[in-house]
Amino acid sequence: MESPQKGQVNPLLALWGCSGVRWALGYMLVLACGVGLVYYWRVAYGFSMLSPAAATAAVCLAFSGVYGAVFLCAKFLPQKLWLKVMCLVVIAGVCFAAANPPLQAPDETGHFLRAYSLGSGHFTFEAGEDFPADVDALCEAFPGFYNRELIEPGLATMADGFTRYEQLKASGAAAPASTLVQQFLGYIPQALGVAAGRLAGADALACMYLARLANLLCYAALCGMALYMAGRFLPILAALMLCPVSLFMAASCSSDGLFLGAIWLVVGACLSPVATPKRTAALAAGFAAAFAIKVTAVGLLPLLWLRPAPPKPLRLGRRALRPWQHTALTAAGCLAAALVLYEVLSLYSARFSTITALYPDPAIQPLAQLVFILQNIPRYAAVLCYSMYRDKWNLFSMGGFGWMDMTVSFVSYFSPLVLLFSAGLSALEGARETLRTGVVMALTALLLYGGTYTGMYLTSTPYQLPEINGVQTRYLLAAFFAVLVLAAMALGRTMALQNLRPGPPQKTPPAWRMAHLAFVYGVICAVFLFQNYYIGIEG
Repeated sequence: MESPQKGQVNPLLALWGCSGVRWALGYMLVLACGVGLVYYWRVAYGFSMLSPAAATAAVCLAFSGVYGAVFLCAKFLPQKLWLKVMCLVVIAGVCFAAANPPLQAPDETGHFLRAYSLGSGHFTFEAGEDFPADVDALCEAFPGFYNRELIEPGLATMADGFTRYEQLKASGAAAPASTLVQQFLGYIPQALGVAAGRLAGADALACMYLARLANLLCYAALCGMALYMAGRFLPILAALMLCPVSLFMAASCSSDGLFLGAIWLVVGACLSPVATPKRTAALAAGFAAAFAIKVTAVGLLPLLWLRPAPPKPLRLGRRALRPWQHTALTAAGCLAAALVLYEVLSLYSARFSTITALYPDPAIQPLAQLVFILQNIPRYAAVLCYSMYRDKWNLFSMGGFGWMDMTVSFVSYFSPLVLLFSAGLSALEGARETLRTGVVMALTALLLYGGTYTGMYLTSTPYQLPEINGVQTRYLLAAFFAVLVLAAMALGRTMALQNLRPGPPQKTPPAWRMAHLAFVYGVICAVFLFQNYYIGIEG
């Protein structure tokens, strides 16, 4: 075969250069994956709930919907990273919302009940609140630990839960549901979804999915704002925003959706190349919201040291404030806003709550536990080190879903590699960071790890127990950011990338590559979650 002469264009390369052809070939690949997935289910799990044709059509239709949504975003929306990631978060999050059965996110029953109460116009916290019969039926049909207590012993399938829900809803024989949750800030987005569902006459199951969708949209909007402001380490931010744990919690009825979004907003504002009044206000609002939901967010304060000085320095009398004074003033303002919001919410809960039991386990005594820590600091240091060693710093437990009773090994194995890849994509800018960035990130990671483990020792661990219970990966995603930045700095300096001369910009920036990879990985993880709940548990 003769090679093309100089000046001629290879017809195959010209054809590949047409975006329509690439999209068409990609769609064919997606359909092939759908066909192969159904075949795998039938061979590996003996799946026979639907006929081969019906199952293949259903899976290919779902895959086509995801692919079509990505195509529309790519073709008709402005090509801006913050907008692209926001859309990808919504698409991948919807996959998780569909794959995750009702009320199977951690403590989702209590969170949904609080959101349902707020969405129904009840702004008090009543110990014996009377929920509608369909809400009671939903909570009884889908109890927590469904996988461990019903699916694994062979007592029921996940599909049985939907049948039982319809039966309990029709008979009205479900036991009354209740919740101990006494906060409402983290449930406002979900409450709006519930309110919309109730106005449309939707039942409890539909309201739950609408609450998940509203929570996801709020999280996506906060992620978009964070990336819009951030000027550094965008691949790491995009990877964490789109990681399976983040998507799973954002697409559930949980206050973690707003909490994680507020965390990324704080990180994005701290990494902003400019310090404008609007971005400072966003920083303060994000920090106050995160602190009001989980006080461990105080560990983010060292990141303020990375903010640049404002274009017009503030003046104290005739003297202009120095950069460190600006940082101290900003930190004081953020902390003051957080404390005021926290105190207002606490006073509101105390005034309008009839719930007396704060912890279901009487062995949990936060005040006595705190006194015990202060009296036995060396012992607690040993307990803390052992617990973090036992949990492998939570870096390899990202496949824990459900009420921590559903483990997807694929996610646990590959999530650390995907996140480490984001650090590799940030190695060049990591190599050019100063020592101050390394100190800030190390201090942030230590404060977040120590604060999270200590908080769980106070609120989720029986008195004087020599280990810490209840720590989950989702609590430490902000710490992961700091660790990954340190990894990027180490990788860059090891390879001496700081000595490279600036070259022409890449056709596809690293952050875009990471967003695409993290999105595809997130969708694959959602498929595995669906498979484990509805098709068969992995061996």
